[in-house]
Amino acid sequence: MKKKKKSPVLIITIILFGVYLALYYLSEHGYYDIQERNKMLLTEEAMKQFEEDVSKGLDVSINDYLPETSIEYRNNVSKLGYKSGKAIEEFVTKGIVEVFKVLGSLVSD
Repeated sequence: MKKKKKSPVLIITIILFGVYLALYYLSEHGYYDIQERNKMLLTEEAMKQFEEDVSKGLDVSINDYLPETSIEYRNNVSKLGYKSGKAIEEFVTKGIVEVFKVLGSLVSD
């Protein structure tokens, strides 16, 4: 008996359906609402702390009460992508320069 190969379209459809089900489950069970509520609570706590510090007469700065919003995206995959992009850029640039040199020599002759 020969095994039938599964169609790539079928595999992609199954994966997309699985992603859809996972996102639907998360939205129905309030995952995103919980994340937003946690951000709101953090903000309320920071406001209370700010009010306490002002009432105590402390020197306050808004940056002391805001959560850190910058996210570090550098990792090995992004470094690999950057390096491969630079290598491809150099390769293509050299190729284009050589093509124009050849075209220039054909035109000038």
